[in-house]
Amino acid sequence: MTATTTVPVRTVRTATSPRGRKSWSKFGLLALTPFALFLLLFGVYPAIQLIVMAGSQVQVVQGGFHMEFAGLDNFARILGDPDTLPVLLVTVIFIVGAVALTVVLGTLLAVMLDRAVFMKTIAKRILIWPTVVAPVVVSVIWLLLLSPTIGAVNKALLAAGLPGQGWLGEPVGAMLSIIAVDVWHWTPLVFLLVYTSLQSIDTEVLEAARVDGATEWQSILLVVLPMVKPVIITSAVIRLIMSVKAFDEMFLLTHGGPGNSTNLISLHIRTIFFDRLELGYGSALGVAIILIFALLGGIYVLTKKAVNGRRTSHV
Repeated sequence: MTATTTVPVRTVRTATSPRGRKSWSKFGLLALTPFALFLLLFGVYPAIQLIVMAGSQVQVVQGGFHMEFAGLDNFARILGDPDTLPVLLVTVIFIVGAVALTVVLGTLLAVMLDRAVFMKTIAKRILIWPTVVAPVVVSVIWLLLLSPTIGAVNKALLAAGLPGQGWLGEPVGAMLSIIAVDVWHWTPLVFLLVYTSLQSIDTEVLEAARVDGATEWQSILLVVLPMVKPVIITSAVIRLIMSVKAFDEMFLLTHGGPGNSTNLISLHIRTIFFDRLELGYGSALGVAIILIFALLGGIYVLTKKAVNGRRTSHV
């Protein structure tokens, strides 16, 4: 006959008890308060003001804003503005060039360093340091590098028997220069994201690919890159947002010139806001850019859902 022992039941107050839930709920609300206030003050309120100004004709009268409702006039003006449409084209060229090169170079450097045997720590520090440099310092560095007289780039071209270029003084050269500066500054960010993802890959998967006879390149193309694909896409989205906001280096290096060859949308909106004081039209441009990105984001999400749905149905 088995002896039955009675285990004393101890009353323990846990977070799942009614009183505990109430306590955690109060703490949760208190913890969220600063973030909610921050969001309202620096997110919601400016967004509402921007939308109101985009639908108004705004004038500065005695240090204050005088607004008259204008409906969609400011948005309609964007389509017929001979200055804005070339700016949008220049911005698209810059974004495509900068984002594509940054993602490709960052991913390539991450894969190479992941496969490197020696000096990984030193290489990481060398690759990362451009990201922590202030935009003003970046501009000074590249002004010296691209100088037609004392710049290292032209000296290297002359040493190779090629003619020197007036990089920032020519339309094509200026566009190539600001793309190069942006790529140099932010490729380390993509490198860091992809490299961190590579470190989390299970080595047994790679060993299995080698056992199956895959070469090093086949392992990278068919195993490694597909596994880090979500991180690469996320890096591209981050860089896309950063490229639209690019301002500091371009303003200091070219001021949007020569002509309007490097006049990005961020520089154009600054000119409309602070030089022309056309606050309503500038706000409409800002809202239009946000709407375009929201539309692109929506298309991407719907496309991704559709592709995933097809894969699931095939399975």
